[in-house]
Amino acid sequence: MSTTAIVSYQRAKTEAERCLYCFDAPCTKACPSHIDIPKFITMLKSGNIIGSAEVVKTSNAFANVCGKVCPEEIYCQSVCNHGSIDEPINIRDLHFFVTQEEASRGFCKTNILSPERNKVAVIGGGPTGLSCAFELSKMGYSVTVYDAVGLGGVPSTGIPSFRLPDEILQSDIQFLSKYFTFVKRSVDHRAFAVLQKQYDAVFLAIGLGEDKPVKLEGENHSRVLPVLEFLRDAKNRPKRVSIGNKVVVIGGGNVSLDAAATAKRLGATDVILLYRRSESEMKVWKSELEEARKQGIQIQYLTVPVKIIGTRAVKGIVCRKTRLLKKKDASGRQIPEEIAGSDFTIPADSVIAAIGQVIKSDFVSGLSRVSKGFIVVNKKFQTSMKNVFAGGDVISGEGTIVQSVGHGKQAAHCIDEYLSSKKSRNQ
Repeated sequence: MSTTAIVSYQRAKTEAERCLYCFDAPCTKACPSHIDIPKFITMLKSGNIIGSAEVVKTSNAFANVCGKVCPEEIYCQSVCNHGSIDEPINIRDLHFFVTQEEASRGFCKTNILSPERNKVAVIGGGPTGLSCAFELSKMGYSVTVYDAVGLGGVPSTGIPSFRLPDEILQSDIQFLSKYFTFVKRSVDHRAFAVLQKQYDAVFLAIGLGEDKPVKLEGENHSRVLPVLEFLRDAKNRPKRVSIGNKVVVIGGGNVSLDAAATAKRLGATDVILLYRRSESEMKVWKSELEEARKQGIQIQYLTVPVKIIGTRAVKGIVCRKTRLLKKKDASGRQIPEEIAGSDFTIPADSVIAAIGQVIKSDFVSGLSRVSKGFIVVNKKFQTSMKNVFAGGDVISGEGTIVQSVGHGKQAAHCIDEYLSSKKSRNQ
């Protein structure tokens, strides 16, 4: 059943009645934000739609967004016990139904403690930051969110509108923005130092934000596009995006599939995605891969780009075939080896590079980092600076929206624990 299939309470109720209401439910454990799934489904079944939505929102600050784009195939529905009988419960669809119903009727006010406790600054207005801000606000903290662009983060700039309509994101932002103060401001080294002094704790939810360069000859040609820039422009000003008819996307993740699908929707006739390993090694959701195929996107497996050709503008891309070695990398995937003499050229009007991202913000240079550049935190999300915490992509690399929400929620409780312990020591 697709998300759009549940359009009435009766259909939602029928689906909810299939739930086994498992004790110690595996679906709740598999959800990064730990929504009490049997509880919200039970309330939906009984007719309490608003109560059901409140159960979801209590655990997941980006309830509407996750109801639309969360990859249920790798989380809740992948472990649903009903799957051993016939088909898993359509948990995400039910989640989306109840949160959209509440959004259309008007949000209920969430109970929060009086803001008489410490002050916390959250740098970054995406899912991680807003999840943390919301959770801290419920516990009575005075929270200020800083972001140079605005609220929303990756869902507002990097997820195409055909996957996430803006009104769904805005419904979450509208609800959440009542629980913190928002300041539209960029943070540099000086501002970061000031915030550390002004606030009792600082939470970094800055994401990554900068595309890795492809490091190929010809990458400075016009129409060689970093994927974040391409997706942002395609979403906000599509009429100004010029990509031609033949587009090659370099990458092997969900972002590369988004870029390929977006290129198709912008009018490209031929879209080819290059991936250096086989299909089984792709870190993508099966549903997205199947959708890409339906749209006519071609995927060249076991292929690496060698150089981008053309004088100033892109004319094509030279590629080389690969084979997989038995040796595996740190992720457990087989290492690709280039095959000498296997070069071939693909004509192209544009090349979109989607090979990963790095941290863009330079004010975090004083914090301990791992070899890949991500910020080091302990089990309590605490960085090498005692009153500075971090979560989301900035500590673990590109992840899902619901993972980011989960990080923000967990970090909020760790910040509370830290500040409560600090207060006890000072009494």
